[in-house]
Amino acid sequence: MSAPSPVLDLTPDQREQLGRAALDWVLDWFARTGTRRLYPHVSADQLEQAFAERVPREPQDARAVLAQFAADVAGGSRDNGHPRMFGYVQSSGSYVGALADFLASALNQNVTSWRSAPAATAVERRVIDWMKQIVGLPATADGVLVSGGSMANLVGLAAATASVHPDVARRGVRALTGDPVVYASEAVHMSIPKAAAIVGLGRDSVRRVAVDPDRRMRTDALDRALEEDRRAGRIPICVVANAGEVNTGAIDPVEAIADVCAAHRVWLHADAAYGGFAALAPSARGALSGLARVDSMSLDPHKWLFMPVDGGCVLVRDPGTLRRAFSYAADYVDVVAAADMSEYAFWDYGPELTRRFRALKIWMALKTFGVDAIGRAIERNIQLARRLGELVDAAPDFERLAAVPLSIVCFRYTGAMNTANARDATDPPDLNEVNRALLLRVQRAGHSYLSNAMIDGRFALRACMVNHRTGEEDLAALLDEIRRCARLV
Repeated sequence: MSAPSPVLDLTPDQREQLGRAALDWVLDWFARTGTRRLYPHVSADQLEQAFAERVPREPQDARAVLAQFAADVAGGSRDNGHPRMFGYVQSSGSYVGALADFLASALNQNVTSWRSAPAATAVERRVIDWMKQIVGLPATADGVLVSGGSMANLVGLAAATASVHPDVARRGVRALTGDPVVYASEAVHMSIPKAAAIVGLGRDSVRRVAVDPDRRMRTDALDRALEEDRRAGRIPICVVANAGEVNTGAIDPVEAIADVCAAHRVWLHADAAYGGFAALAPSARGALSGLARVDSMSLDPHKWLFMPVDGGCVLVRDPGTLRRAFSYAADYVDVVAAADMSEYAFWDYGPELTRRFRALKIWMALKTFGVDAIGRAIERNIQLARRLGELVDAAPDFERLAAVPLSIVCFRYTGAMNTANARDATDPPDLNEVNRALLLRVQRAGHSYLSNAMIDGRFALRACMVNHRTGEEDLAALLDEIRRCARLV
């Protein structure tokens, strides 16, 4: 007689009780966003102790597990939806997106192909179509959803590399007749050199192109670099243009870069993970019009479409370029389809086989709110950043360190309190060290959160607004909090 089947499910009553308890927690979490500490007052040792247990051999009460989640997991987490969460490019998320992720997990679709997940595939294909419309790519373009901007940049770079020579996907860079080169501005995101290493080009293949005083790629320098490398027998792979550089939000002159790429017949990839969706905002639309001319681009719905992570997107002008890079036949994925079925398979267009139903939250949120409302929220973020820049400029104890083309403000504190730390009364304070210490104090205080950047050797406090909950009152609160923490440094 066989052993009884292990019980790996809950009874209907247990599901209802646990589900209602979880929903109550989620509703309370969203209701109290902005009222609790933004950053947890907890140490690494405390968290290590909170989760210090051997692998559970026996079942535990599910309600007790949920209680530990509320106390230790949520209690040890940053509140990324807080209106004064100004660090990194951190989406505020939305309740609709969170609900969609719950529904997607319940469906548990493996979105590898239409055969495996018919409706999920159809939804993702529609979402990709919407992304193309937002940035102005033609209807014939295509793309896939991935984990985030770094993976989207990797896919774009892989597609560009495979398009340089027909044997690259089979033989790798050995098929090239010269050293490969990727062109990117001095402010390129770290994911581009990493992608170059992963696809076999190597980090040294990334050639940094000079930027202007506003940190935008200089097209004259790009044109010279391409000419020099062609004459030297090197192989240009692609040019990477920033559509919202991660430190300051600088937007490269994509239209002019597209002209240079067309003249040299070189692939143009836009890193639009941060700034691409600002095409929905009237004040940024013109600067991003060149996105319609790129060969590929990265986008992050989990940034400025206010979606929960994860949800990145890569778009390409020619779908065949993705197939050249990623299509590979195997018996176990051979698509056997009836006449009324689609043969579409995502594994032919990206690196993943197992894929989560990422599209559901984007589809639900765009339908629930509409892109016009999202565009207004993005525009408000941009205007708030400009207002923060004005407040910094008007303040005697702050200094702005870069222009504000999108929704990032880089500045530093210059208050007289620093003279106490100088070697003597005539020495200027080390503002880099002062602001570095100040950043940590502001973060740990838990009322506002900033990240950092280096601007021409100067340590900057970096405030990024991609949160639909942020208001003008939060800007004044941020500066007041910095001043309060400065008195304690």
